[in-house]
Amino acid sequence: MSIFEIVIITVLSVFQSIFGVGLLIVGTPIFLQLGYDFYSVLNILLPFSIIISFLQFVTDKSKNFHFKKNFLTIAVPFLIISLLILKSFYEDIDINTIVAFVMIIFSIINILILKHYLKFRINKLFMKLSLGALGLLHGFTNMGGSMLALISSNISNEKVEIRSNISFGYLIFGLIQILFIRFYTDSFVLGNYVYLVIPILAFFISQKLYNAASSIIFSVLLNIFVLIYGVYILI
Repeated sequence: MSIFEIVIITVLSVFQSIFGVGLLIVGTPIFLQLGYDFYSVLNILLPFSIIISFLQFVTDKSKNFHFKKNFLTIAVPFLIISLLILKSFYEDIDINTIVAFVMIIFSIINILILKHYLKFRINKLFMKLSLGALGLLHGFTNMGGSMLALISSNISNEKVEIRSNISFGYLIFGLIQILFIRFYTDSFVLGNYVYLVIPILAFFISQKLYNAASSIIFSVLLNIFVLIYGVYILI
């Protein structure tokens, strides 16, 4: 990787270490714009995301077993379905356009909710539908983070529980995606293990920022950035 790419990954690793999202929802379109194909982007970003999500999951004390059970039984099967569809029709799917629309739509929704202009509560049926849609969305675009954050923030207002749910979802999704690329495609490439020190250092260095940060303010700024970048990609 170039110095520029290492800087991008380092900055996004710090973002994700604090708020649970960042590497995939921002890193995916950036690396697509740099000329990488979708599977190469997964090879680059997933190991970093998995490491951070694992560290967050084992250190956060919140345990929402109801959400995790629904996630495993609903979101995961739909993720696998979307990965199989993507493998069969990869050449016919415009990943860039889908990613751009996903960024724009969910950044607007997240901003409106954070600003309290839009309010909704997730009942049992809507959660199941949302988790199914999440699995499909993430398999096709690697951009399920916005929707995962949206679902998690409507389950609880506690920062620890929100990040715990996000990290669990990202961890499970990432492991399945890596295994799928390894065994069902010819695109799996082992990266330089030296780079894996980046997410580990980013996580432990950023914990003081996480404890002191205002999630609302930062999330608004992050979603505004995602919105602007999504419009840029679409244009």
